Amino acid sequence: MSFVSLTSVKSTIPDQTNNFPHANDHTNEKPILIERTNFLLEQKVFFHSHLSISVSSSDMTFYWKRCDVLSNFISQFYFHSYESKRLDKNAISTIINELVENAAKYSDKENSKIYIEIKDLGSDLRLEVKNRVTPWMKAIFENKIQTIQQGNINQLYFDALESRNNGSGSEGMGLLILLKDYQLKLAYEFTKTEELDFDLTIRVHIPVETGT
Repeated sequence: MSFVSLTSVKSTIPDQTNNFPHANDHTNEKPILIERTNFLLEQKVFFHSHLSISVSSSDMTFYWKRCDVLSNFISQFYFHSYESKRLDKNAISTIINELVENAAKYSDKENSKIYIEIKDLGSDLRLEVKNRVTPWMKAIFENKIQTIQQGNINQLYFDALESRNNGSGSEGMGLLILLKDYQLKLAYEFTKTEELDFDLTIRVHIPVETGT
């Protein structure tokens, strides 16, 4: 399978286009959105640096704090590489943490791995988090995606937050945080394995703004 874009068609979040070609052309904003999506879905891209990390999903689950430690390390790693640009290390840490926690929570086997890959694209950091899921978990994830795409991000976020505060769970809260609070473009891919499970990869582009 190939990557599929995850974008809520009913989101009220404005599209940010400052870091992409033709961003100053306001005659037609739809091609800009398509261009951004294509950039996210493109497999072969030029990158300045590449960081790959693999961790045990059981380590992340049994020692939940390690998700935060790992996320902080990666954000610090790239923060010191951008002296001439504004990079929000707290935002990067939160984004990575949400995806790693999600991967740890829904990984198939206790001895399975979570793979984190970051590529510096210059204008963006491309982050991919991959973990193994069962067919049942795949169906649950696809159902969440359908709900997000057909619903309103603001309302879904409020409902999930209310459920968490009431102690009745917060399923899908991590993805909603990335879409609503950080206005990220996301893509995902399922790859079938020999064991009849699936590898789920979630990809996001984190914009890096040019300093003034």
